[in-house]
Amino acid sequence: MSDRTSRHMNETPGGGGLTRLIARLFFLLVLLAAGFGAYEWYVVRVEVPPNYVLVLVNKTGVELPSEHGDQVVLYPALVKELAAKTGWSEERVKKSYKGIQYQVLTEGRHFVSPIWYQRLIFPAVIIEEGKFGVLIRKYGKPLPVGKTVATEPNERGVVAGTLPAGRHNINPLAEEVQEFNKIVVPEGWIGVQTLLSGLPPENPNEFVVQERERGVQPEVLGPGTYFDKNPFEVRIDQVDMRSHKYDMLGDEAIEFPSNDGFTIHMEATVEWALFADQAPWVVVEVGDIDDVVTKVIRPYMMSLARIQGSKMTARDFIGARETFQKKLYEDLRDKCSKQGVLIKAATVRDLKPPERVRSIIRERELADQSMTKYENEIKEAFERAKLVEQEELALQQAEIGDANKEVVSVTVNAEQEMAVAVTQANKRLDVARLALEAARKDAEAILSRGQADAKVVLFKYEAEAEPLRAAVNAFGDGYTYAQNQFYMKIAPAIRTILTNTDGPFSDIFQAFRKITPAGAAAPVSRSAAPQPNMPRDAAPAADDAEEPEQAAGESVAAREAVP
Repeated sequence: MSDRTSRHMNETPGGGGLTRLIARLFFLLVLLAAGFGAYEWYVVRVEVPPNYVLVLVNKTGVELPSEHGDQVVLYPALVKELAAKTGWSEERVKKSYKGIQYQVLTEGRHFVSPIWYQRLIFPAVIIEEGKFGVLIRKYGKPLPVGKTVATEPNERGVVAGTLPAGRHNINPLAEEVQEFNKIVVPEGWIGVQTLLSGLPPENPNEFVVQERERGVQPEVLGPGTYFDKNPFEVRIDQVDMRSHKYDMLGDEAIEFPSNDGFTIHMEATVEWALFADQAPWVVVEVGDIDDVVTKVIRPYMMSLARIQGSKMTARDFIGARETFQKKLYEDLRDKCSKQGVLIKAATVRDLKPPERVRSIIRERELADQSMTKYENEIKEAFERAKLVEQEELALQQAEIGDANKEVVSVTVNAEQEMAVAVTQANKRLDVARLALEAARKDAEAILSRGQADAKVVLFKYEAEAEPLRAAVNAFGDGYTYAQNQFYMKIAPAIRTILTNTDGPFSDIFQAFRKITPAGAAAPVSRSAAPQPNMPRDAAPAADDAEEPEQAAGESVAAREAVP
């Protein structure tokens, strides 16, 4: 086609209208594209900032069935149920029914039309370090009676388990998170678990149920940090397993009657702890640490002290603290172990009868000590007399030996002199005889002097012991004499005499009733009242005194037999 023909055709009215129409259509398309782009960018576009989530709510669609009339969240279990009824896919169900979509969109750019959806932006749930979260559902079926924690995906309420620290993209219109601090069981403590939701117990009358049954669990938590214990699912009661002391002093002291009716005052300290394997039973049956003291330890201490005290008189408690403490500790340990309480020590600090009883017993003990002192002095005097006698006998034997040596020496010299000088034998024999006679006289003088000195010492000690022996013989026996000395010692210290004729103190004076009409003390049976510890050789002291004389006589006879 020539240029002229083309130019002619463009100049015709019909050809120019088509061009303009195309241009207008193109402009309209560009305008529509620009408008759609502006609509998408400024209306449909949603920018979700970091740590936020986008929740969509369907504005249009089919109403939920009447059996789900109280539901407003299209949660997964409900979507599956509706898809099964309608035969639709789950994605179609999510878009076809009115309500809140369960899934959320995280930070970033999203294009969601506000015509079909209500767009809501919420902060994401961030659980801090050292804490954990518990999820609470706002949708689903109500929990059945007796159930406190949701364990099924379509149940409403507190969800079993916990959420760890960190970020969680939770739909706040469908669920909420409640934060809790971590559970810390320190050293020396344990955690007793009480399951708030679980299977009903087979035996509801037991203090501790079987594992996973609703109630107190037999398994305890050791020291440590726990993030997986839902407070709505399980309660943790921390129990102190360290040693404790309970002081029963002052107003806390125990008083109980003795066998003879006197009030005994006792102060004590108990060191105790709990058995770890029996802690759940103690917590349920008894209570906390203070309850263990008031319900277990103190009642047992009072009852056991009364039982042991009823077996002893007031006098028996003097100096019997350790014995009483040992028996009390053993009984308290056996009784408390059955309650889950370990008794480590039970120390009796003070155990005393009334003051009036103690003063009488104290005076009696002083009198017994005085009597023992006098008996020891008598024994010491007898021992000293025996020692002096032995020393004198040894000295006498030594002097006799020296005299015998001297006689032998003189005899030998005389024989030698007689052999040397035959001519002077007679003269020297006479001299030797005279010397021998003189030596014999000297030996007899020395022997007599030693015997005299020994008798003087012996008579001296016999003279010192004679008054005591005479006093004992005057009273009939040593026990009566000691009893008289005891009465003479104790009489000045007694100001009053009890009117009661029965009792240990009045028994002392019962001997006065056994006095014979002639005024002499009645003999006391040795089987019923043994005599004081007098030396067995006190009576035959006179016989012992004769032994030195006999020994001295035998020594003189032996000396005279020497040629």
